[in-house]
Amino acid sequence: MSPRTPSFYRSRTRSRAFTLVELMVAIGIILILVGILLPALGRVSTKARVTSSQATMNEFAKACDTFYAQFGYYPGIVPEALLAATANAPISGTENALLHLMGGAIRSDDPLYAAAAGTAFTFGTATTGLMSVKIYPIDIGKGPRVEGKQYEPFFTPKDAQLKIAAGQIGETLALPDLLDAWGQPIGYIRAAKSSGLLTGVTTDNPQFYLEPLLPYFNSTSLADMGLDQITNGVFASTGTAIQKREFLGQLIRHPAMGSFANLADAKTGAARGRYFLFSPGPDGIFFAKLNDGPTPLVTFAFTSAEARKPDVVTTYNDIVVSGGG
Repeated sequence: MSPRTPSFYRSRTRSRAFTLVELMVAIGIILILVGILLPALGRVSTKARVTSSQATMNEFAKACDTFYAQFGYYPGIVPEALLAATANAPISGTENALLHLMGGAIRSDDPLYAAAAGTAFTFGTATTGLMSVKIYPIDIGKGPRVEGKQYEPFFTPKDAQLKIAAGQIGETLALPDLLDAWGQPIGYIRAAKSSGLLTGVTTDNPQFYLEPLLPYFNSTSLADMGLDQITNGVFASTGTAIQKREFLGQLIRHPAMGSFANLADAKTGAARGRYFLFSPGPDGIFFAKLNDGPTPLVTFAFTSAEARKPDVVTTYNDIVVSGGG
């Protein structure tokens, strides 16, 4: 007969199960920790994407500055006034700049235009003047032709930064767009001239036009997030066409000008730069009219005092980069 195990040894090795109360307490603690950590992780992720988007925009801005140093103007193969005068223009302001920085298009005033491959598009009107451009997407990235000469690319983005953004208004030829870290396109406008009204229509001959941004701003299902810009953004269904241009002036003018009595006065302000880049930010909506901006809890109104605040652009989560002095 084998000796019996001492009772004190058996008591020490016997396993003890958790009670139901102890399990519930442990689960509750875990859920509390998850509730605390998830928002923090979300904020870290958002901040990382904001930083990544700003880096992309700064790289593009650096390419614009290099282009300016070479030619004395900022990139855009089609003059801004002609692009703005074209109904449902087939390219956005950003695509217009990318074609000038990376290649893939040739203007009708280039000696090689007639023999060049590509799809021809005409920009402008009889009043503003006309210009034809042949666009050949296969040549994007091979370097642009500028003023009749071939150059190396001024901008060489990473694959993730360049992709066709679906849902653009007026797009008849799929061209790559510059994307932020959420997969949404980044808008670009440049000054068409150095003085005069800040914003306006072609007959005003302003410095900046809203139209190069409209292929993105007027989309009903834009890019990777597939969001309805025309319903949710202030530049779509809210206000008149004149007010939208005035508010663009409010977003890009120098805050040192102070508040204006009327939004229309924003057009007489001074811009913070000679070009601007716009990412819709974490919500994927360009200047959302709800839960963002100067009146986050009510429908945005261009007539409100908040819309005339000198720093109104900082009340949005959109990422804005300016350059050119």
